[in-house]
Amino acid sequence: MDDWFGMDRYDLINRLRSVADDLEAVDKERSGIIPKAVLIRNWALAQRTVPCLIGNATGHPEIGNDRPTFSSPIYYIDNERRIARTFSRWYRLGNRVDPEFWNIRARSAK
Repeated sequence: MDDWFGMDRYDLINRLRSVADDLEAVDKERSGIIPKAVLIRNWALAQRTVPCLIGNATGHPEIGNDRPTFSSPIYYIDNERRIARTFSRWYRLGNRVDPEFWNIRARSAK
């Protein structure tokens, strides 16, 4: 996979480091002024779709075994090595199914 969220691997790594550095530093700056911050007016919290995994997790520390789950956003996936890194953890990738597999299961569960 050569492209992550519209950027190459090294740009993504640098962006994530920048986010981590900012989060670490935010408590040190108590004045409330963040340099180069963009003002957003009439704002509200919203949600958007992000790439994630759906499947039956085994060995997940909070979900249990073999329960259907959505992962947090994916930051790295390597089909050849069968591994993926989401925001919260690494996953070993088992068998891959077409997304329609889950759509059919969701419809039949209703």
